[in-house]
Amino acid sequence: MIQHKIYTTRRSFLHQTAFLAFSLITSFKYSPAYSGMDWQKALISLPEMPIHNEDGTELHLKQFIGKPLLVNFWATWCAPCIVELPHFNNAVDYLKQNDVELLLISTDRRPSSDVSLFLDKMEIFEPQRGFDPQAVWARQLKVSALPVTFLINASQTNCVFYLGIANWSKPEVIKAVKEQLALLN
Repeated sequence: MIQHKIYTTRRSFLHQTAFLAFSLITSFKYSPAYSGMDWQKALISLPEMPIHNEDGTELHLKQFIGKPLLVNFWATWCAPCIVELPHFNNAVDYLKQNDVELLLISTDRRPSSDVSLFLDKMEIFEPQRGFDPQAVWARQLKVSALPVTFLINASQTNCVFYLGIANWSKPEVIKAVKEQLALLN
């Protein structure tokens, strides 16, 4: 009779148990957004400290006062983020028509030139790029998972966030964004 070893070490047991628990608790699913986009009220203060643009200059949230802003936090290692990025690229025109600015903020610790090259290879050229490798804005906004997208009103007094991926280029999603903005003002 062969007796199988289930776990060779305690560490192996813990890793397998943690993976199983994580898999059961958090399920990754594609959300079409417009069919029940679950926006959450963000009870935070907006960051005043700078992050950086693609060219290395400082980027302040105050620069966007006067226009609603859609801010997406993502990373190159985040598979759902990579699925979502092309949708933002395609949404730029829709958002501009509705006077909404779009800012993609990488939380990668890699050099911004590497992240920019990654976006260029994916042909993501339109949205403005920001880099937050020290998680300055992410910590202030209490980002705990990726991808997460914040919708900030033009006066920067209210915001909501959406956790997960969505097809931001669909007209129905743009309509949902406009509805949220009306509630934020």
